[in-house]
Amino acid sequence: MPARPPAARSRRPGRPRRAPGARRRDAGERPAGPLPSAAPQAGAPQAAPPDPVRLAAVRAYLAFQQGGAFAAEPPPALWEDAQRRLYVQLLRGMVRHRRLLEAEVARLAARPLERLDAAPLALAVLGLYQLRFLAVAPHAAVFETVQLAPALHAQRARGWINAILRAAQREGLREDATGAAEPLPLAVRTSHPDWLVERWTRHYGAEGARAVCEANNRYEGAALRVATERIAPAALVARLAAEGVAVAAHPLLPGALWCEPLGALLRTAAFAEGLCYVQDVSSQLLVEWCAPLLRGRVLDACAAPGGKLTHLAAQPAAGPARRWVVGAEVSRPRLAQVRENLRRLRLGAVPLLQADARRLPCADGAWDAVLVDAPCTATGMIRKYPELKWRKHLEDLPRLAGTQAALLDEAARVVRPGGVLLYVTCSLEPEENAGAVDGFLGRHAGFARRPLAELPPPAGLGADPRTLLSAAGDLLLLPGPRQMGLYAALLTRRGP
Repeated sequence: MPARPPAARSRRPGRPRRAPGARRRDAGERPAGPLPSAAPQAGAPQAAPPDPVRLAAVRAYLAFQQGGAFAAEPPPALWEDAQRRLYVQLLRGMVRHRRLLEAEVARLAARPLERLDAAPLALAVLGLYQLRFLAVAPHAAVFETVQLAPALHAQRARGWINAILRAAQREGLREDATGAAEPLPLAVRTSHPDWLVERWTRHYGAEGARAVCEANNRYEGAALRVATERIAPAALVARLAAEGVAVAAHPLLPGALWCEPLGALLRTAAFAEGLCYVQDVSSQLLVEWCAPLLRGRVLDACAAPGGKLTHLAAQPAAGPARRWVVGAEVSRPRLAQVRENLRRLRLGAVPLLQADARRLPCADGAWDAVLVDAPCTATGMIRKYPELKWRKHLEDLPRLAGTQAALLDEAARVVRPGGVLLYVTCSLEPEENAGAVDGFLGRHAGFARRPLAELPPPAGLGADPRTLLSAAGDLLLLPGPRQMGLYAALLTRRGP
């Protein structure tokens, strides 16, 4: 944790602390901090109680910053819908834009981050996030933020926090400044670790890296998969509109919908009845494109939370062949989540198996097709889960590569000759994608890569199919305004 500022002699509340020999700061200068303020005098009126939503959010942010778990769910005390929505918005927003906001606090304070105490810094980040990204009245954002200081044992820093936020009001964020002599680096401006931006620039070019980073900071809604075996997309749009939720057709995939008020959707009767499933359009596109080859006995070896499994189970197999889908998952709680999703979607007849996909209780060649949605760094899902970019590290790649190789090798054992192995990740990292597939093919001469260009793409696709494929013919979707990143390779086992 950053060190606390040195103690200062008693002074009037909110009066800036000056270093020995420093000149007095004029009213228009930016603050140099941290600037603690004295405790309130006896008999002074008591401050209003701190806002419980902002207090819970900044405490969760501090805990995350100090290595704790990311508290995505609001605490039980925040039971009102508006409170819960604001908590999620504040916490995810602070984490999503952390690097930019912290850099601005350090600039306004004229001090390096390591010399700022954790609690005042977190409060300044909270205030800046509200001023920059939320439609909150500036005076309310500043007042409510400063009021939180005593609850975080930062009473002495109230004046400093107020000065930082007032300066931000006057000057704006450096990101917004026009004609800046030194533009912020992409990693700072979009709040990503340097190592990720450097890798994405190397693999996808400067423009590709910029597009990915900016897409990661725009999470306004989610894609929906319509239970088309029960309701037409247009009918679902009308049904949700009657319940007060506006959805629209997704521009990439016909039949998919886009919903921005996701919280409201989850409270509708249509959702409770299983008429739709929240599933990213990248995942929907993959199943639609590859489904003609996923026939007969199909095993989803890493099934949780159930998006691809339920999609396959609900979709009739093409031609005379039938599809019998089984889901496997090593985690009992996650298997229960899959079971609940099957129940809500009225697909309860799908068999489930608790098993480690690295050691499947299946005979050799038992399956016509195996889907391996492998554990990975999930760098394609930062748009939805901003905490991932601060918790994933370059050192994770070799560890995960071993798991991915073991999953592929076991899937190869249980796929029959002539069968199909579909390998999927939500990663943007080549080591987990084409690198893992190339390594697999080097170990298993009986398998070959089948380019997706050999299969007809879904009808009415809203993009040129060639732009969605890698040079090797694998599916490679980068994060965009209404999609997350996904990679998939189709592998066939030689034989009759």
